[in-house]
Amino acid sequence: MGSRFDTIPIPRWAYDEEFATLLDSLEASLPLADTSDLSREPLAKIIHDLSEGLIGEVVEIVTRAAVAAISRGEDRITDATLSDLGYVPLSRRRNSALRHEMT
Repeated sequence: MGSRFDTIPIPRWAYDEEFATLLDSLEASLPLADTSDLSREPLAKIIHDLSEGLIGEVVEIVTRAAVAAISRGEDRITDATLSDLGYVPLSRRRNSALRHEMT
């Protein structure tokens, strides 16, 4: 499939004020009782590192974290919530798949 299409680079979000604004926007749409302060340390840094700056990954992480918090009866996302997700960044998922194909 990869040879059928031109590849284009996906712009990544820098760890900056715009990224914090993105997290604030996502948090505003979450059905959680308390604010999680996703745009502040340490949560913003954890989310940025796990997402590698890719917006789809950011949305996936925040969504999974919200579901996990609700499932556990918590009113907000914490660093423990993110840690307990066991989320594997895309680059590690891709590299793992390539290693399995080569064996």
